[in-house]
Order: sequence, then C-alpha cells, then structure tokens
Amino acid sequence: MQTNNFPKRIAIVHDALVVRGGAERLTVCLSQTFPDADIYTSAYLPEKTYSYFKTKKIHTLPGARLVKNERQFKRFFPLWFFGFRGLDLSEYDLVISSSTYLAKFIRPPKKGKHICYLHSPFRFLWKRESYSADSLPFNRLVMAAIDLVRPIIQQADKHFTDQISYLITNSNNTASFIRKIYGRGAEVIYPPVEVDQYQITTERKDFYLMVSRLISYKRVDLAIQACEQMHRKLLIVGDGSELEPLQKFAGEYTKFLGKVSDEELKKLYSQARGLIFSGVDDFGMAPIEAQASGCPVIAFRAGGAVETVIENVTGVFFQNQTVPDLIAGLDRFEKIDFDSQNIRQAVLRFDVSVFQNKIRDFVRSVM
Repeated sequence: MQTNNFPKRIAIVHDALVVRGGAERLTVCLSQTFPDADIYTSAYLPEKTYSYFKTKKIHTLPGARLVKNERQFKRFFPLWFFGFRGLDLSEYDLVISSSTYLAKFIRPPKKGKHICYLHSPFRFLWKRESYSADSLPFNRLVMAAIDLVRPIIQQADKHFTDQISYLITNSNNTASFIRKIYGRGAEVIYPPVEVDQYQITTERKDFYLMVSRLISYKRVDLAIQACEQMHRKLLIVGDGSELEPLQKFAGEYTKFLGKVSDEELKKLYSQARGLIFSGVDDFGMAPIEAQASGCPVIAFRAGGAVETVIENVTGVFFQNQTVPDLIAGLDRFEKIDFDSQNIRQAVLRFDVSVFQNKIRDFVRSVM
C-alpha cells in the first residue's frame, strides 16, 4: 500500500471553504504538502476563500450549490453532518481532515488511517459562554433547540472523535483542551506561516493594529477603549457581527478598515507600532504574521499567545482582560526598544517549511 511508509492515495477533507481564515490557509498548505491528494469539503465559494483552491478540483457535498454565503452555510449545518458521514472514502490509504466541527465526522477508511488536524473542539458546543447573544453561530431558535439536546450532541461528538486514528492540533493550549474534553492526546504541530512573504521596514508609523474577526470573545472592545483613553491611534482589520456594538466604543482615535487585501495587510503589519491581541485564541495567526514583519505584540497572557510571543523580546503580555491592565501593558510596551530582526528570527519556527516537514514525518511514523 505504501512505499517507504508513505501512503499512495490521500484525501484532504475540510469543514467548509466559504471564508479566508487560518484553518483554510492550513488546508492550502496541506494540499501543497500532498499535491496529489483529492480535496473534499461541504460547500465551496471560490470568491470567498483562497484563490489557490481554483487550481484544484474541489469535491463538495449535496446541497453545496444552495450556499451563497457563510450565513447560508450555517443554516444547513445538520445536512453537512450527514453529508460527511455519507462520504465514501474507503479507497484511500490516508484521510487527513482539517476540522473544528464537521470534517472530523467522516467515516474512517476501512483499511487506511484517519488523521485529524483538530483546530479546536467545537467552541459553541464546549465553550458556549464565549459567545454573546448576537454572535452565536445560529439563530436563537436553533440555539434554543441545541441547548435542549446539548449533552446528547456532546456525547456524539466524543463518540465520533474516538473513531479518529490520530489527532494533531495547533498548540499545547489546544492539546490540553482536547485532553480535557476527549480524554486523549494530540500531537502539536504549529500552523504554518510563509515568513518570507512578510517584509521588515524601518518606516514604523505611530498607530497600533488589531487584526481580528469582530466577535465577542476576541475582546476588540478592550483595545478600542484603551487606545481611546491613551489617545493612541488604532486601526482595526476585520469584520463580524460585533461591528455595530464596537462602533459605540470608538472615537476619533479608532478606525475600522474592514477586510483588506493580503498585500495591504502585510503593509500594515510592517508599519504598525505594535499589534494588540486582546482575546483568547487557540493559537492565533495574527501575532505570528505581525512578528514575521518585525512588528511586536501586546497580548493577553492566555491561550496560544503564550506559546508564540516571547516577553520583552517579541512583545509584552497583560495579565487580565481589563482596560486598565491593557493600558498598563501598553505603557510597558512603549518603554521597550524592540529589535525587528530579532522578532522575525523568533518566528522562523512557525515557517511553512517546518510545518510541511513535521506533517510528512508524522504521516510516515503512523503508516
């Protein structure tokens, strides 16, 4: 079946290709690592996700043509579950799923292995409190129904996760969460960043940057309030359900840029005084991208940031998710003379070449 412990027929399965996010970027890298692998997903919107996928044949589930945006995709959530369970992947030697909530539910190949890169246990199922009422993934009627049967869904999630041959995840932080929920370990392989695609410039400008989806647990409100009180300019890249509430905090020092192109984002990273990362993320790509540009980070001391930011070398931490603590962190930050080259050097361990080598080595070790 394999040569040198390497599978011949590989399938890559991702939850959905309807946005441009870190999970979708990782799926791109998986495909580049295994270029002959077939790609499966629930729904695919070519103009909403990475253009790389236009070079590949994407296999979608029944009902995918009905999806025109992310909101519509969520309405068909139960359909996708049964669609993934119905996928016939029996002829593959290896299936690699990139998943938070759907793709991991595939039926494992009879004679092959299923490796799941689990970005996180499904947050709304296991960390319901991290969502505000306005940022829940489904409407309130659906959420009320889900809440009634939540224990049953959690047991089903555990059952199907037990069927996965091997788990990989994005940080020690997420690995601890996986062990807590599922009672099993996960190999940590950090998500990839193309470090060479980011440039260092000596033309730093006097503004702070935040790159985030505008949803409650990202705590964009802290950055806005802190910068407004300190009279510091803050540029915010991203959109989401919390835009309107966040605009109420914003004053003359805050500017919402919405979505920007990859090139514009790289330019912002290279010019920003610092990146503010005030939420708790399982890993967090923005701090890595910023550091690849020589941009230091002000981060809340929790989640994946603890593994990616080196205090007083590539950034600083603040202890509590409060405006006074973030202001204190910014005060300390502004007293440090950071070295852009040292910052960039520190994130080479997250480069795409490192990721690809580790994924290949892991596959060889389990086949």
